Amino acid sequence: MKRIRRLAGGALVAVAGCLVAMALVSPLAAAAVPFSISEFGTSASVDGQLSRQAGGHPDFRVRIAFPIEPAATELEFDRAVGNPKDIRVDVPPGLIGDPTAVPTCPPGLLLTTEACPSETQIGVVHVKLTSFSFPLTRAVYNLERPVDTPALFGFMAATVPAFIKSVVRPDDFGISTLSINTSQLQALQFVDLTLWGIPGDSSHDSERLEGLEPGHNPGTRRPFLRMPTSCPGTPAQFGAEVNAWEHPDIYFAKTVTTDLEGEPFVFGGCEKLAFKPAAAIDPDTHRTESPSGLGVEITVPQNESPDGLATPDVRKTVVTFPRGVAISPSAASGQGSCSPDQIKLGTNDPPTCPDSSKVGTVEIESPLLDETLKGDVILAKQNDNPFNSLLALYLAVKGPGFYLKLPGKVDLDPVTGQVTSTFDNTPQLPFEHLRLQLNSGSRAPLVTPSACGTYNTHVEMTSWASSVPVQMNSPMTISEGCNTGGFNPVLKAGSQSPAAGAFSPFLLRITRNDGEQNLAQINATLPPGVLAKLAGVGVCPEALTASGNCPASSQVGTTTVGAGPGETPVFVPEPGKAPTAVYLAGPYKGAPYSLVVKVPAQAGPFDLGTVTVRNALYIDPETTQVTAKSDPLPQILQGIPITYRDVRVEVNRPGFTLNPTSCEPMKVTSTLLGSGGASASPATNFQAANCERLGFGPKLALGLSGAPTHRGGHPKLKAVLTAGKGEANIGKAVVTLPKTELLENAHIGTICTRPLYAANACPAKSVYGYAKAWSPLLDQPLQGPVYLRANGGERALPDLVAKLDGQIHVDLVGYIDSVNARIRTTFAAVPDAPVSKFELTMKGGKKGLLANNTNICATTPRADVEFTGQNGKVSKTRSTVKVACTK
Repeated sequence: MKRIRRLAGGALVAVAGCLVAMALVSPLAAAAVPFSISEFGTSASVDGQLSRQAGGHPDFRVRIAFPIEPAATELEFDRAVGNPKDIRVDVPPGLIGDPTAVPTCPPGLLLTTEACPSETQIGVVHVKLTSFSFPLTRAVYNLERPVDTPALFGFMAATVPAFIKSVVRPDDFGISTLSINTSQLQALQFVDLTLWGIPGDSSHDSERLEGLEPGHNPGTRRPFLRMPTSCPGTPAQFGAEVNAWEHPDIYFAKTVTTDLEGEPFVFGGCEKLAFKPAAAIDPDTHRTESPSGLGVEITVPQNESPDGLATPDVRKTVVTFPRGVAISPSAASGQGSCSPDQIKLGTNDPPTCPDSSKVGTVEIESPLLDETLKGDVILAKQNDNPFNSLLALYLAVKGPGFYLKLPGKVDLDPVTGQVTSTFDNTPQLPFEHLRLQLNSGSRAPLVTPSACGTYNTHVEMTSWASSVPVQMNSPMTISEGCNTGGFNPVLKAGSQSPAAGAFSPFLLRITRNDGEQNLAQINATLPPGVLAKLAGVGVCPEALTASGNCPASSQVGTTTVGAGPGETPVFVPEPGKAPTAVYLAGPYKGAPYSLVVKVPAQAGPFDLGTVTVRNALYIDPETTQVTAKSDPLPQILQGIPITYRDVRVEVNRPGFTLNPTSCEPMKVTSTLLGSGGASASPATNFQAANCERLGFGPKLALGLSGAPTHRGGHPKLKAVLTAGKGEANIGKAVVTLPKTELLENAHIGTICTRPLYAANACPAKSVYGYAKAWSPLLDQPLQGPVYLRANGGERALPDLVAKLDGQIHVDLVGYIDSVNARIRTTFAAVPDAPVSKFELTMKGGKKGLLANNTNICATTPRADVEFTGQNGKVSKTRSTVKVACTK
């Protein structure tokens, strides 16, 4: 059987309750008739006529009787078969009494010769004790209640005081009346109690047992009882439960759905009840895109006229905030949540939710109580709440002897982030004012719209009397910080240590201010010479890139994202937690490499899953500059807008990111896109340091072979370049061949056009050589054909282009001209990248571009070689060309 349940706000009358509290006969011998509830019934009437009007104020009667053994002779009394210990009577939800409608009497007056004043009388009771041959009629009084009891009533049964208290059941918030540990001095046969609907009404003057002598006052005509304000169409249920002193662990229960006359208790007439609520909702700030608390006041005017009908109770409240009012990510930092075990719904146990889970306060004013009830608005644990939802709230309010704990669901539009809160099946208890205040400050739970204007919060309130909601709008004005919508993000980037030619973590940070368009996409281009050592680094398998569950061997850095409005955005990961990873992945959207940025969207008590953003890494084939282009950044996750305030990427794998060997002033440039279509191109200065400390002494060996050495022969040319470890990289190379070699114009046949070259569709006949380059940054050498490519008419001769492929693609472009009747090839823009060895082989014979103008074995050909380092140092040599001569 159910035990004593939770109580609700005040209230509530203890209807039928008053019945109990009686004394029972002293212990008896074993009875032939078993102990139980032999009779239980209720009725409601006005002037003796049956009443079923919802919200009405009829008199309410309850009768409960216990079995007896009839006396064997006329000289004996009937004998009780058991002594009732605890008696509880349950009335349907919504049937309540208002203890504030009638003055109270000190409980001590029941025990003295001074009777309680007549204006404190709320009804009469007929008590039949087995020691009396007739029922006793007594007045029932409204007594001063203890602080932990909503209402207390009492009467004298012979010489024994009976106290009946009201409690609010925690499962349905209906009222139960209790008499605990009733006296055993008198044996109780039955109790027949009538509580008056309007105690001050003159129709009850004849029943005021203290009389109405001059000076006595029947009291003000205020309603004391109120019938339920719902009309479900089915009979209401009343229940009683009792145990006996002889067997306190055994409970006997009985329920009825008809009155004492056998008529079903079906309440009707709900259409006559007036329901005119009002709502006012206003944010704490009227500034655009700012963290904000929220004030909510709901007013339900109560009809307290004794000749009218009560205002129906609120059953459901739905508040739909305007678009633009959203959940603030900033609120997550330090925020806690409350589990079902901590809130203890369905009980009157105090909640044990952590203070960090409290997001606001609530106050309730009820006509049933003298004091204002106060409590907390508590954030429920994600997906572990009555709705299994991302967001839910609890209203936890302490009342006299009970806790009012109400769950509410918060729905978020997954596309717009629009917020809707719903509190449904709220208790059938009246309130006049409900004031809810969500916390303000930088961690406030909401964010205001990003544009000025007037926004309407739509409220729908449904009563227990009707399924048709009352609809209303509450306007809020956003009038400060109206100059919004711009887009002026700030970029900061650079190496942690700027030493030229050294490995150093590279940092990039983008920030934006409140009121600007949100960051939607990031494109950043690094300075020439900021490169990565790909050798020995794992690559995330393509199948894992979507989830971001890449192996640790492919991790090259970390990222941190700050999101949310105000001065204190929430950072993911939160301080003290492991940083989120950036992984190196393979080809993506035409780029040879990509970065997979995996961000677990976890902050405070929320887990929105894992956000994976992929960034294509494009490498300029002529400068090897790296440009990272991100996919569009997610703007909303599970209905929570992600307003990016601070995005940080740190490429910090040891020995991975290399500084340039040039100390020329450079820039990190970017193209950033805003959520509203705006574009910004912030840049930041970059400059390596101490380039002069780098050595520079590349070596070039040239050789001619593979053809007759006499005049008119077409030799094969081989050039081998070697560079020292840790030296500055080559920035420019000029090689002037010896006078013995002329350009064979007749062999310049097929030339690849620039469009065909860009499309990787050069004809085979445009290949005149082969090149191969080794770099300490790569696992394998780059290699590929050497083409003659059209230069667009800028120069008389075509360009010499080495198309090098491997882990990356590089185009090494040389310009051919003549100086002092000697062939000169100039590589004017060599990438600032370390090359340990480079081999160039040009074909001879029929494809040879060189022609001897003398017997090269009869002389010593010498070439002039000039290298300029990226650090500005120059190396000039006059190199002997090795000739493969035959006898």
